[in-house]
Amino acid sequence: MGRISKSDINEFKLKEFKPLDLNEGNVQAIFNRCLAKDSTSDDECFNSILFSRTLGYKPSDELLIHFDKQKLLANKKSINYLYGQLRCSHQKMNALSIDEAFYNYQGNIWTQNKAHLLEFLHLGCTDGEISLISPFIANTKSANFDTTIKPTLSPKDPNFPEWWEKHKSEWEEPKKEGKEPADE
Repeated sequence: MGRISKSDINEFKLKEFKPLDLNEGNVQAIFNRCLAKDSTSDDECFNSILFSRTLGYKPSDELLIHFDKQKLLANKKSINYLYGQLRCSHQKMNALSIDEAFYNYQGNIWTQNKAHLLEFLHLGCTDGEISLISPFIANTKSANFDTTIKPTLSPKDPNFPEWWEKHKSEWEEPKKEGKEPADE
């Protein structure tokens, strides 16, 4: 086997998937990483509105968040994985209320900070490839929830190692033939 280049190693690292715990730090990190910069053009953005006036909310409730398409798509699996830890994902609910979004699959509140919760909800409610929830509807105070989201476990869960062995192939990219990373 030939020598592995640094670009091959970097590509391999990018394809590795690391399961994340649904918590404020992980949500904030992904949210901040994916935000569009002032220099990001409109065609390089996905947008997110959780509370639209077209769905019964006041214009003052409408907040448009711009995400960098490439960064959001690079974090898509992690966002999906975190959404899989919501209680409604495990219960296959088709609607998500704000109150329900605070709970993980173990019935614990994963955040008490509404700003972090809204960041998480914005990540799942874009006009692009990540549409895990719809914008919220004022009269029901809920959003449609994608029932195809795969339920996931936190890496901190004692059942995680056994569960991960059964499910990791659903999350990891297939390795390239003959492209194992080597120490240089």
